[in-house]
Amino acid sequence: MNSTIAIMLQFDWGTGPFWVSVDGEIPYDCCPDEINEVVPLSDELIDAVAEWDERMQRTYNDDVPQDSGIQDPEEEARWKDEGRELARRLKAEVGADVRVEYAPLGGAVEIIEG
Repeated sequence: MNSTIAIMLQFDWGTGPFWVSVDGEIPYDCCPDEINEVVPLSDELIDAVAEWDERMQRTYNDDVPQDSGIQDPEEEARWKDEGRELARRLKAEVGADVRVEYAPLGGAVEIIEG
């Protein structure tokens, strides 16, 4: 019997951007260098997701955590849109057998259709 895999592309501080659930179990985070253990992805996509995630991770402010994140609303909107496009690319690479979702920063989870 085949496993049911769901992958959510979601940013969170100090975690990997891929959140994987197998057969409905609690999702766990995967770093870009671990995701190929779950599903095969192109190096180009993995590198793009890693760069997208790192761009936000670099904004973390240890002194004032609530000031972390992209401060320019337009730049943050572009970052969210880029994440959505990366989720679409993820869906294109994994195909119909894997459920793909995108959770924009502070937004509702979106199901990415193929």
